[in-house]
Amino acid sequence: SSDLFIVSILPVLGQYHSLAAMQRTRAFTQQRIYGMGFIVIVLMIIFGIHSAFVFLVWGPKLSVPGSVAGAATVLFVYHLFFVNLVISFYQCVMTDPGVVPPNWGFYMGDETKRRRYCKMCNVWKPDRTHHCSICNRCILNMDHHCPWINNCVGFYNRKFFIQLLAYVYLSLTVVVLFTIPEICYRVTEMTSGSGMYNTAEIVSSLILLVAFCMSLLLICTLTNFIKFHMKLVLENYTTIENLEREEGAKSKFDIGRRRNWEQVFGTNAWMWWLPLHTQASRPIGDGVRWRVHYTRVIDEDEELPADEEGASQASRLLNNQSAGSTARTGR
Repeated sequence: SSDLFIVSILPVLGQYHSLAAMQRTRAFTQQRIYGMGFIVIVLMIIFGIHSAFVFLVWGPKLSVPGSVAGAATVLFVYHLFFVNLVISFYQCVMTDPGVVPPNWGFYMGDETKRRRYCKMCNVWKPDRTHHCSICNRCILNMDHHCPWINNCVGFYNRKFFIQLLAYVYLSLTVVVLFTIPEICYRVTEMTSGSGMYNTAEIVSSLILLVAFCMSLLLICTLTNFIKFHMKLVLENYTTIENLEREEGAKSKFDIGRRRNWEQVFGTNAWMWWLPLHTQASRPIGDGVRWRVHYTRVIDEDEELPADEEGASQASRLLNNQSAGSTARTGR
């Protein structure tokens, strides 16, 4: 009975360990503390634009008769995106991107493929793992080191990074679209000469104009950046792997666009928006073992796709049959 209990509880323990690894928080090393300056800059930009949009444009409209419903609707939609932006940013900064499990790779078993060894960390590196010189450690499925989140983008926080880009883009889009009428109104009032404006109104208008221009600039900057990272996820590449790829080549880890996406965002499509790791919304896998497209290893550095493998196997079979028939004819 004890053996049955152990066997039945092992899958549960494995799921608990996997979920705990995904929720591991990055330690505050000396490097992390030095890099917090970038975090402060990002927070100043985020809350500067947020404050201008909420307190200078739509907040005052909540007290204007006839504008309450429209202002409440705009602020509600905006805050849906903004709250998820803040949560995903926190998750990007604080979530450990993935560390090589202790003693991984020292038991080779029946595997004969060559493994990479990190002399800095003194660990065997699984596939897609790279050493980050800034974090001074190996990162599972390392995509790149991002100074704006003061962290590496890896297996456990890549989902949050993509969500952060998406929610920033959506929030900025709302800001730009619903600030244009206010700017047009203020510019028209100031240029018409129909009224006197005090210093506070002029300063608030200048702050609003700066926030609008910054939002527009960020949207233009992020458009291609988001498209690039979405494409990498769908093709199952990382930024590092993309630098080394040949033109038109497919990743050996490409198992289909849907499954590639699920490796990052999880299988439950209803939870893809959620910037949290739960049992229903966690990435697929453990960042160490990877599913690959059906290939045949020719040697340590060369692989054949499945269709070429079938052709090569057929060729060898024909050669063997030909050799056998020749031998029988000779006898």
